[in-house]
Amino acid sequence: MQSIIEKLINALGHDKVIISDEALRRYSRDFWPLLIMREQVLNEELPRPLAVIMPESVNDISLTLRIINESNDVVPVVVYGGGSSVTGASYGAGSIVIDMTKLNRVIDINTYDSLITVEAGARLRDVETKLNEMGYSLRHIPQSFNYATIGGLIATMSSGQYSTLYGNIEDIVINLEVVLPNGEVTWLRSNNVPRASTGPSLKYLFIGSEGMLGVVTKAVLRIVPLPTSIIYGGYGFNSLEQGIEALRELMMKRIVPAVARLYDESEASLRFGLNKSLLIISFEGYYDDLVQVLWRRANEIIRSRGGDYVGSKYFEDWLRTRFNVEEEIEMVKRYGLWFDTIEVSATWSRIASLYRDFRDSLLKTNGVLGVMAHISHLYINGACIYFTILFRPDVDTYWEIWNKAMEVTLRNGGSISHHHGVGIVRSKWLKYELGNALNVLRSIKKALDDKGVLNTKNGMFFTD
Repeated sequence: MQSIIEKLINALGHDKVIISDEALRRYSRDFWPLLIMREQVLNEELPRPLAVIMPESVNDISLTLRIINESNDVVPVVVYGGGSSVTGASYGAGSIVIDMTKLNRVIDINTYDSLITVEAGARLRDVETKLNEMGYSLRHIPQSFNYATIGGLIATMSSGQYSTLYGNIEDIVINLEVVLPNGEVTWLRSNNVPRASTGPSLKYLFIGSEGMLGVVTKAVLRIVPLPTSIIYGGYGFNSLEQGIEALRELMMKRIVPAVARLYDESEASLRFGLNKSLLIISFEGYYDDLVQVLWRRANEIIRSRGGDYVGSKYFEDWLRTRFNVEEEIEMVKRYGLWFDTIEVSATWSRIASLYRDFRDSLLKTNGVLGVMAHISHLYINGACIYFTILFRPDVDTYWEIWNKAMEVTLRNGGSISHHHGVGIVRSKWLKYELGNALNVLRSIKKALDDKGVLNTKNGMFFTD
């Protein structure tokens, strides 16, 4: 291992190959709640990476991968963006970490074609700020907004809070530049077009691949003008099931909100002080009269399904606090508890039963004190359910929670991940969701990365 690091230092220079103990400690975890719990609550010393590469160009990444591939030893490589993964996807222990954050340029903004070209290490927050100054937006706003990089969003198949109207990251990506595991650099298309029927869309190999098939280095993304007309408010329901029926009808009749978040009674009580299920919802666009029509029709449907209008305060509270990740972590620690979030998805016919089974099963788990959920990211045929679990800090309890959560989700016909990706935490369950198709993914991995260099450490994706 040491010889590889020496070769990397000789090729890239000491300033781009970081091996100091203090620096490696900073890369010993991402935002995976298990690692934060072990480090900050259980006071464990986490294992560290072998080295951290700080590339300043695509050529630096290409050279790094070529050197590692030429070695006789298999050294795992982990790609690190903003460190906001909550599944361990960028956990770099025992690996060489490639930190992408110096590749952060906005290369081009074409407002006429509604495109932006940006390097993958650019932080979403910075890209969005630059676009907003020009009157445009990606309108892709996940909770990790202040941390996430463009490449990280692509690698994990991210979803933003406005996805119901504007789509997920796969709908936003037009083209990608990728460094393949052998160091070859390629764009996936020679030109940028809204859609093409020229064979399988190769972008889907890398969107959601979590760095195991290549390193995304540049992206061409769709942008939209900032909305000029926005209406929002909240509705209370006597049951979560009433709210689910309202959301389904809205989507079936194509009255599509920008944001729709339906909280169960537990989460509505904790976050908003309301002791019933709560829907916060917004519509937006560019003409007041059109947005008002959407709001009026939505109001009719929601009320017909048992919703009572409760004003705009709860939506405004959510807007003000939606990125307060670190504050929420500190609050949980003060109570001597810990948490994790598990987002799954299901069709409309399965959502209510999945919710109940998930909640009831986990509440029976020793050490679990609370389970709450909200429904968001709506589609014509279903939605995402985002669970938050509060428990007494313990590693064995943590894994029991995840085992039960995945079993319940699969039993109820859901997907084990909607937008956080697979990472380490979900890998052993992937074969149950994909079935024999996992062998297709394995074949693609072997074809592109025969030595298994990129991001499959700790059995990620392939547990054998």
